[in-house]
Amino acid sequence: MPPMKLNELLDAYRCCTETDLPPAERSVLLHELDELRRAEWLGKSLRAGDLAPDFVLPDCAGAGARLGDALRDGPIVLKFYRGRWCPFCTLELRAYQRLLPEIRALGAELIALSPQNEQETAFNRDRDHLRFPMLTDVDNCIAGQFGITYEVTDELRRLYESTGMDLTRTNAASTWTVPLPAVYLIAQDRRITWSYVDPDYLHRAEPETVIAELRRLQRR
Repeated sequence: MPPMKLNELLDAYRCCTETDLPPAERSVLLHELDELRRAEWLGKSLRAGDLAPDFVLPDCAGAGARLGDALRDGPIVLKFYRGRWCPFCTLELRAYQRLLPEIRALGAELIALSPQNEQETAFNRDRDHLRFPMLTDVDNCIAGQFGITYEVTDELRRLYESTGMDLTRTNAASTWTVPLPAVYLIAQDRRITWSYVDPDYLHRAEPETVIAELRRLQRR
């Protein structure tokens, strides 16, 4: 039996957990999703043909990593994720880890960015045995330049805080701003050749689709 696709896993997780949510909490989460879906993301976010901004961001050890330096060795799959507190992001990063050998066999590298601080990112990396660069996007600066950030609503923030979660403590930021879980394929000239931006964080790009786009880039 073939392994489940990423979005099949996400759907299965959602179905297993949403029935346990109290109606009031489920209403808050659905309202947030509705607000995100109504936003005009395609008009704000970078897309294929745009030039990706160069950046230097700290890795888990606090050392700076530059996008331009990484691009010297090949194209980059740039994966934005919300943080280790998001189970959908966890499942997604694990799926990319399983296909990491294929990504590297195509001469590319995967780099994951989130606003969480270096300690949270290191915990994330070690817990899930992730072997690709994971960088801290301080104050969501780079996600903001890509046009994919949004502010968590006050209602959802209060819900999260009631469970003990405080993004101002776990993130390298003082606000409740998070990125959409977008994916960008960046060629060595920093030109974006493909992107996936979906305001519905319950759905993600299939890693196999990213690999297909990498193969297409190789043939150019």
